[in-house]
Amino acid sequence: MADDARTSIALFRYRVIAPLLDPSLEEAERRRIRQEILAREHPCPGPGGTRRVSGRTLRRWLAAYRKGGFEALKPRPRSDAQNPRAIPPQIIDLAVRLKEQVPERSVRQIIELMVHDPSVPVREGDVKPSTLARHLRRLGKTRELLKAPSGVYRRYEKAERNLQWQADLKYGPWLPDPRDGTKKLRTYLICFMDDYSRLICHGEFYFTQDLPALLDCFKKAVLKRGIPARVYCDNGAIFTSNQFEVICAELGSRHISGQPYAPQARGKLERFFRTVEESFFPELHLVEVNTLDELNQLFWAWLEQSYHHHVNRETGQTPAARFSKGPGQIRMLDPTRVREIFLWRAKRRVDSTCTFTFQGNRYEVDPRLARRVIEIRYDPFDLSEISVWWQGQCFGYAIPHLLQRQHDRAVTLPPAPEDPGPTLAPVSFLKVLEEKHREELKARIGRISFTRSEEGM
Repeated sequence: MADDARTSIALFRYRVIAPLLDPSLEEAERRRIRQEILAREHPCPGPGGTRRVSGRTLRRWLAAYRKGGFEALKPRPRSDAQNPRAIPPQIIDLAVRLKEQVPERSVRQIIELMVHDPSVPVREGDVKPSTLARHLRRLGKTRELLKAPSGVYRRYEKAERNLQWQADLKYGPWLPDPRDGTKKLRTYLICFMDDYSRLICHGEFYFTQDLPALLDCFKKAVLKRGIPARVYCDNGAIFTSNQFEVICAELGSRHISGQPYAPQARGKLERFFRTVEESFFPELHLVEVNTLDELNQLFWAWLEQSYHHHVNRETGQTPAARFSKGPGQIRMLDPTRVREIFLWRAKRRVDSTCTFTFQGNRYEVDPRLARRVIEIRYDPFDLSEISVWWQGQCFGYAIPHLLQRQHDRAVTLPPAPEDPGPTLAPVSFLKVLEEKHREELKARIGRISFTRSEEGM
């Protein structure tokens, strides 16, 4: 019974006995009041609204109050309130397991399953559906409570820095197309966030939302903040690519994909993106931004000078302070090793002339590798340098014979700006004065004779 209900019953009982609690009452007057109490009905909580009180009940309530006060008038919980009386405990346990297996099962279906199971000592009619339903509700084993509610997610937080990073991307502002100033190109913001501290390990705007952009951002994050134990991403094509998973494996980071269409699972990063929309994007309207480099320089300044040094409401610390002082070891790798790990990989067969082709280019390798299937490792932005591997051993670099492509086909390079021809550079009055002042200082220093000054001393 709920506390409110027990209190209501205790108040009802107190109102009934209150006239008999006056210590100044004469015995005759006490008997008269007692007879009145027993003769009439009293308003009470619960069904019916009124009830009569027996002499035995009245004496019991008076004795309880005089011994224990108001609390003693509250109904005491039954000693067996949590134990099923009509149904054996083992039958209740079995019913709970059957309900948990399939939450949609009705109480009657559960009883029928138990009746038809020869190992269960239950016969038809032994278990009443209403009684079993009451016990299942008491234990929280109803269909509504067992089914995971849609759109509800547990909030969690890793106990140490770099235990888990979250990765995602967001649409960014439009920038002028470097090839045609009358057109615009969409930008994309890719970020890696440390779950413990909410620090952005690295974030950057790109003109593409492809694998090269993701790996470039990831590599910079690893170089800056160390190696994460886990990387949690969505199910986008770039996040589930073989190259990304291999790199995570090489780093010793566990790659985890979230549930489809469930951005709430990356709620911290989603909240950061909302902060970008509310705090960073509005300020861009006050600044003329024409290039990707200008946009990133402004974003990094806002990130390091503003976001990382504002106290997070949940942690009570700034992301920068929480990351720098937090528990957990930061695993850093030599930059050369990081570069090796982030090289892309592909398989190629070497022909009898000790050469192989890759994306229209032709390369020569060690003669010992003729007619063998080799693994090549390369930077997707530079196909002029490809290392050759066979059975876990490096055989140096392939010699390019025909180099028609400079970068991987998956790479979309930023468009090169058109040459507008000779233009008059803008003149800054302050810059002119600064340069003039610098030249005058140089001239003054050149006119001083340090030898003559030393002779005079």
